[in-house]
Amino acid sequence: MAKKRSTRSKRIPLRGVKPESIIPQTKLLRLFQIIAVLKTGRWSIKSLAERFDTSERTIYRYVKLLEEIELLVEKDFDGKYFIHSSEDELGTSEFTLEEMKLIKKLIQTEVDNNPLKELLLKKLSLNSELDKVPNLIVNARRGKLVEQLSQAIKEKKQLVLRNYHSANSSEITDRLVEPIGFGDNYQTIMALDTKDKQCKQFKIDRIGDINETGKDFQFENLHQKNTTDIFGMTGGKSTWITLKMQMRSYLLLREEHPLSIPYLEKRDDHYQFHGPVSNFDGIARFVMGLIDDIEVVAPEEFRQHIRHKIGQ
Repeated sequence: MAKKRSTRSKRIPLRGVKPESIIPQTKLLRLFQIIAVLKTGRWSIKSLAERFDTSERTIYRYVKLLEEIELLVEKDFDGKYFIHSSEDELGTSEFTLEEMKLIKKLIQTEVDNNPLKELLLKKLSLNSELDKVPNLIVNARRGKLVEQLSQAIKEKKQLVLRNYHSANSSEITDRLVEPIGFGDNYQTIMALDTKDKQCKQFKIDRIGDINETGKDFQFENLHQKNTTDIFGMTGGKSTWITLKMQMRSYLLLREEHPLSIPYLEKRDDHYQFHGPVSNFDGIARFVMGLIDDIEVVAPEEFRQHIRHKIGQ
């Protein structure tokens, strides 16, 4: 009887095989491994190649693939790659909802005729639905508020925003308002505050509940549909702000204010934000929270605004 040859003893290189012909299961596993490693720190292409016992060209190809599927791979000033993890992700091996979507996409497109494919997709679907439950509750509540606000705008009726939590004053109060229009992605509502007769931006998630009054608008002549800026603030005109930022403030700005991304760019030894704001208060709060990590380049009036706030 012929002796059965072991296939585990060593890996035989496949000569003449094109990069695109890497078997799907191996490519999928390697992608997950690279994602996990890039979340642990900063890696050069050379160190990644050594870590995975492959060529630098192959690692470049994997990094490019990750970028093409819209996974945010960052590169620091030393040419090292990493994937930023928020603090609540650190120390956990569980996949986030976005990562599970990515895994599903890769399995569906890369793995064919594999008996484990359907089982994996089923398990991911179950986990995904569990993760979505809190968001579904939040979205259902927001949907109800948006519906009430939309109806009031259409019928031109006043509403009471119950237990509204103001970030500026840290007070929780009821606001009698005349709603005017929604901000981006229905996250905010522009409304006239009847108490001080000013148009303001209210975050829908900070509204406790809404009471209908049945009363018509009384101050429609004061309604102004001001635009909302990157930081959720409104104002009459836009002022362009230029900031010189280090990596920490750059990453936080991307996370906390995603609308800022088109106005961010990497320079030789720093990151730069150059974008329009409607009101200094929103961006000032961000800058003052990271004052050691950010330098205000322009304009001078914004620098004076920051000095005044710090001096108070």
